[in-house]
Amino acid sequence: MGKHDQPTINNYQKTTVKFALSASTVAGVLAFSNAASADTYTVEPGDSLWHIAQKFNTSVEALTTLNGISNPAQIVAGQTIETSQPAQAVAATATPAAPAKAQPAITYTVKPGDTLWDIAQAQNVSVEDIIKNSKLTNTDFIYIGQELIIKPAVAAKRPDPIIIPAVTYIVKPGDTLWDIAQAQKVSVEDITKHSKLPSPDYIFAGQELVIKPAQTINGSILTITAETLASETNLTVVNAQNAIDIANHLMAQEGFTLEGASGALAVAERESGFNPEAVNHSGGVAGVFQWSGWSNMINGNRWSKAEARTLSLDVQLKLVSTELNGAFTKVKDSVGNATDPKQASLDWSLYYEGVALTDPQTQVSIIEQNAQKWYDLLKDYVDFDGDLAVPIDVNQGPYSTGNTYTAGNCTWYAKDVFKARMGDWWGNAKDWAANASREGLRVDDQPVANLTIAVFAPGSAGADATYGHVAVVIGVSGDTVTVKEMNAAAGLGKTSIRTIPKNAASYIHMDY
Repeated sequence: MGKHDQPTINNYQKTTVKFALSASTVAGVLAFSNAASADTYTVEPGDSLWHIAQKFNTSVEALTTLNGISNPAQIVAGQTIETSQPAQAVAATATPAAPAKAQPAITYTVKPGDTLWDIAQAQNVSVEDIIKNSKLTNTDFIYIGQELIIKPAVAAKRPDPIIIPAVTYIVKPGDTLWDIAQAQKVSVEDITKHSKLPSPDYIFAGQELVIKPAQTINGSILTITAETLASETNLTVVNAQNAIDIANHLMAQEGFTLEGASGALAVAERESGFNPEAVNHSGGVAGVFQWSGWSNMINGNRWSKAEARTLSLDVQLKLVSTELNGAFTKVKDSVGNATDPKQASLDWSLYYEGVALTDPQTQVSIIEQNAQKWYDLLKDYVDFDGDLAVPIDVNQGPYSTGNTYTAGNCTWYAKDVFKARMGDWWGNAKDWAANASREGLRVDDQPVANLTIAVFAPGSAGADATYGHVAVVIGVSGDTVTVKEMNAAAGLGKTSIRTIPKNAASYIHMDY
């Protein structure tokens, strides 16, 4: 029942319906105009607003609003129509291409007596949009109980990638790998691996070693702590941290939405309980996602793609990335852009794990329930700005009580990161180096990632001309340093990341 257009509808009514939604996107369309003033069009005989809107890639509603037209059916030949806003007006109304958070589809269930025209009018969309979004093949027939898609789901806008440069070290005469590793708080094996040394027994003065490799953050990250997550679930703190690490890897490294990561977490929970050392010898599978080929190859040999046959989470997360960017790119495309955590869990189980949804071991209702659980637990802990958490092993959580520095300032943020490891009364940022030195901390010109505070003299590298500035060092590469700071480019109370010359600041060492 329900013809797609009522017999009495005229052509103008059809075009009005078709473009009822378009006004919401006008600002985004116009934002790309380079014109310094509004574009105009002179109405010709036979013109309608519909034809003009089509010609200028806009909508009837936008044209009526822009030109103050009260009756869209009445335009006359010779009338001047503005087809775009002036550039200066556009800047104030431009909207982002995608929302910060994913938006689920808006649906409508057909009721007795409904027509597509009635539904479109009530939902403030067009008949054509409903037909397109709902993939209707017979546009003249809808039926009671049918679910129509009014607006499709929209994936969250992914933040721009953040590139953290490699932490490097230039070998000095007399250095040994052991000495360097001890000073940089890493292992000899790590330096050998990251620097691709043919032998750990030989290094030479002037050689550049990679202490920590460069890192690219492609998406959002979680700010919840393992202790908090464990308290809200039945997980141990260790496995809660594993769950956080899995989600962070999928979101930050592979650009997954939280919905997609939540779906993957539901499957990992089913497969291993987030234990990377979980092994099923009879099936020959092991790891958080129970990859095949561990103790036998009955089910294949996906472990062959791992960089090492070790049951560490780090190796397994790299295996996930290898597969998602190799044979499982379709999984990355579908689950990575998911807007529904339940569907994401089914897609991950079916296409990544290879378990049919009809197979009892899939536990469809359980993984759907758990996917929604993970989404609900984590949605309030997602940093959608692409902000990078400083990976320092100190007490977690905001230092909101006991922080003696003014909230929202650079000094407050440094205290928030290092907490009790730094003084409460170091004064203005410009005075921190001297006061830290008096308390026995080492202050020099040699920054160490995640273990030093950069102190800028007034006016240095954009620091306040009166009070100076401080920031947390998160990366060191040759003569440049990457810092994370508050009350800088992002403004009061917000953090941002930038790269500075190493000689622009002095550095307080917090590794005591």
